[in-house]
Amino acid sequence: MNPFSAIYFVRNNKIRCILLIFMMVLGYAAYLGGLYVTNIRDGWELPFDYMKKMVLVSHCGSEEMEGFEKFCQKAARDSRIKMLPVSRQNSLNWKTIMGFEIGQFAYTFASVEDFRIYCEYVGVECSFEDLKDGSMIMSRKMSRNHNMEVGDKIGKSDADTIFGEYTLDALTQENGYTIYFIDKKRSKDCSVLLLSEELGGSGLQNYARKEYKGYQEENLEKEMDDQFSFLYSIYAFIVMLLALILAVTICAAFVGMYQRRNFEFAVYRAIGISRRKIIGKITCELLCMDVVSLVAGGVILFLGLYLFNNIVLYPSGKYLSYYHPFALLGMAFCNIMVIVPLVFTRCRQMLRADICEY
Repeated sequence: MNPFSAIYFVRNNKIRCILLIFMMVLGYAAYLGGLYVTNIRDGWELPFDYMKKMVLVSHCGSEEMEGFEKFCQKAARDSRIKMLPVSRQNSLNWKTIMGFEIGQFAYTFASVEDFRIYCEYVGVECSFEDLKDGSMIMSRKMSRNHNMEVGDKIGKSDADTIFGEYTLDALTQENGYTIYFIDKKRSKDCSVLLLSEELGGSGLQNYARKEYKGYQEENLEKEMDDQFSFLYSIYAFIVMLLALILAVTICAAFVGMYQRRNFEFAVYRAIGISRRKIIGKITCELLCMDVVSLVAGGVILFLGLYLFNNIVLYPSGKYLSYYHPFALLGMAFCNIMVIVPLVFTRCRQMLRADICEY
């Protein structure tokens, strides 16, 4: 093997390189932290997708009631639109991996048929056989999160966000935290869902703006991001701090290893090896170790995350996603802040090696 190759150096310095690679693997802490802080946002992805397909219209007070009723009458006559009366009074929190609960709104439908229309429109798989007035329907994640099974009951005494007595009669095949109720009386709170395959979500919004002056467009996704922006700010600060600590620590560890190679690089310079080739050799060596650390760290992280999800989190209705762009960005920043100064300082150190000193 060519002694001037990066692989040659790594093979002949296995112990030192393994220790340094282990230090570089610690950059995956930034990735894991990113998955952790975005976990709550992940739990809302499914409802956000549903909201983009439909529009909720509510009256804005007693003075707007007449206008709201006229709007509903007009929408009901429009063959392009399906209108479902709903309520959002009932809801149920879900427990996060951070140890606190977060609210999750839910729709209360007037009938099983209305719920069936909703499911067909948004693509929810559910059994309707046992559903009736007074039924509650949950996603499997939500039921595990609350340790509930089909047949269990819930009422006002169990949660202050529940305003009736309901029985869990079905579970949906949704990959998220969702909950629905069927209550003919409770659904009459002057709110309607507009569904339309022809108009779509944006078309329905335009229709509501045009036909009802009291329509107030909701942007729950933006509100959620605004509420948890402080978590992202804290995460960004921690990533920068971690990157600084890793950069200083790893650079210091590499100083000692490369000091032992002063004579080697002094010889390279003495026999006429160009600066460009020396820089290329050092860069390749460091990038080789960086790639090994990324692969090894990725295998360890995803295997550990898989086991943690399946053994600990999934049975309790919680989870950590395997990927999020925010987490990847944090890890990439950490890695760049380590490898770039490392390449620069080691190249500068070795280019100063002088054979005359020996």
